[in-house]
Amino acid sequence: MNRYGLLVAACALVLCGCASEPPLGVARGKVTYKGAVVPEGSVLFTDDSQGVAFVCDIEKDGTFAFQVARGHGLPPGTYQVAVQPPRGNKPSMEMVAPVTVDPDKYPMIPKKYHDGKTSGLTATVKPGANEPFAFEMN
Repeated sequence: MNRYGLLVAACALVLCGCASEPPLGVARGKVTYKGAVVPEGSVLFTDDSQGVAFVCDIEKDGTFAFQVARGHGLPPGTYQVAVQPPRGNKPSMEMVAPVTVDPDKYPMIPKKYHDGKTSGLTATVKPGANEPFAFEMN
């Protein structure tokens, strides 16, 4: 096989590898506390079985929409969900920053919701379109 043939074969292998990732699923929604919009904070989706966690900011109207490096949405899966006070620092995409602000200053986000293991909130993201998630805290 000549060098051109090797180059074509190598490109085909690379392209096949890229296609093996599942399509993203739209992951957006709204966070409320006792019916009122939560105007700031972060939503954290964690899947311990895959060893992944994704974080996204809550907008002033209580909405959130995840985006990862390869596009809008998240990889399909079932996630534990946490709602946390605003992050004091903003790391690069797909990295989860520790909460560095005083959580007591955010009574609209009770402490039990700071951890996906205690929040009782879950989300199943399917490939493609998903209904918006509604996370009501009380």
